[in-house]
Amino acid sequence: MQTIVLDDHGRAWDARSPTLRSFLHCSLPDFDFLAYLIENLGFVAITKIAPDAARIRFRPETASPTSIAAALYFLADMGIERTIISCPDRFVEKLLPSLPQTIAYIAEQVTASHQQYSSVFTSREQPLEILANADEALSSLFAQWIDSKQVYDSAALADALPESLRARFFIVEPVDGRLTIADVGSGFEIYGETWRKNARGLPLEEQPDYDYGRWVKGIYLRVQETRLPRLDEVDATIRRPDRNDSLRCHYRRLILPFTYKGNGGACLLGASVFDVREQQSTLDSRVIEKYLA
Repeated sequence: MQTIVLDDHGRAWDARSPTLRSFLHCSLPDFDFLAYLIENLGFVAITKIAPDAARIRFRPETASPTSIAAALYFLADMGIERTIISCPDRFVEKLLPSLPQTIAYIAEQVTASHQQYSSVFTSREQPLEILANADEALSSLFAQWIDSKQVYDSAALADALPESLRARFFIVEPVDGRLTIADVGSGFEIYGETWRKNARGLPLEEQPDYDYGRWVKGIYLRVQETRLPRLDEVDATIRRPDRNDSLRCHYRRLILPFTYKGNGGACLLGASVFDVREQQSTLDSRVIEKYLA
């Protein structure tokens, strides 16, 4: 049976399509590609199992609203009524006898997951004026952004960021309609050195804690759309699957929109300063200091 996946732009793909694998740079033959699409990228998978029935697979925590909407239109166009809904990490599948009930159930699951999601990550936007009267690294960076007339100068930033912010920064740029990591500072060690060294070229949301990455992407997208700098006070509990633990982090983050000199392309620079260090794991406080220092 053919499985169709709906991506975060609403496009339909055959799940076995080599073109899709190539597009997403996932060419490994032993890689569970479909699970990756559903669990990490927020795609929705549809497998027609009878003339009027289909199995839907999606993860409510990460499913893209665009993917969900496209999947529902796809079901309607196929004349599907009965559905079986499967979600990762849930042992029981849900059988629904009509498309309206399917729509209502999916909406309910997404809403419930987002309520839980919002309690884990909170962001309070701060007035930029407080940087003008503060003697801290983010104030210096903001002043440099103003002096640069928003033109990205990698040499000037390379001199300023490692010392003033201990190299905790991201450079993000739009590539093929997605925000992509162009550079990561050496001080960003919460996920470890291996991830950091391989992060360049990944979509911004492709972090070990995908939920956190997707949440962060939403804030960067707003800065990209408005082209206005943004200062936030953030409280987030970040999962580290490779260590089977979580860290609760409280930090202040500044995101600045830049334009590349020469080609006029856009990029965003996000830099953070930790205010409070807490942990929700069995890690010793000295270990926390190592990753957040």
